[in-house]
Amino acid sequence: MPAALHVSEGSPKKSARRARRTSAKQLDLTTAQKKLILNSFFRLEPALDLVAQLFFLKLFRLDPGLRKKFDGPVEMQARKFSAGAKLAMISLGHEDGLAPTLKLLGSRHRQMGIRTRHYRTMSRALIWTLERSLEKSFDRDTREAWNTMLSQFTKVMSR
Repeated sequence: MPAALHVSEGSPKKSARRARRTSAKQLDLTTAQKKLILNSFFRLEPALDLVAQLFFLKLFRLDPGLRKKFDGPVEMQARKFSAGAKLAMISLGHEDGLAPTLKLLGSRHRQMGIRTRHYRTMSRALIWTLERSLEKSFDRDTREAWNTMLSQFTKVMSR
């Protein structure tokens, strides 16, 4: 049974503390959602740098003000994004989860002036990019899984 779903018979205070600790470590994605995300990511992986460039081009079209927050050419940002995406996919399957890395990245982004609204714009740009890159294999369930993960990323990184 996943730790996030495990209910112990301890006192309510202990259970609440344990639940908070667990949710801080893991993203609340089902096994099926993780599988959909990973399968779609693996389809993109051979062209990940190009997909990442498309993401940044769309992002900067949606919010031109974000361009000045990301130093360097789009190709360099795309490489960083690709590396981060690979780390996220690897972390989906680990018990430690991705939350500690996301918190660190969120802290760095806050120093750059990135706010919650920017994460929402980034999510829109990424979903658009996934739609265009995966075409028919980006079905409703896959979209929902990515949206759930991105929403949780936003919550963790905005704190």
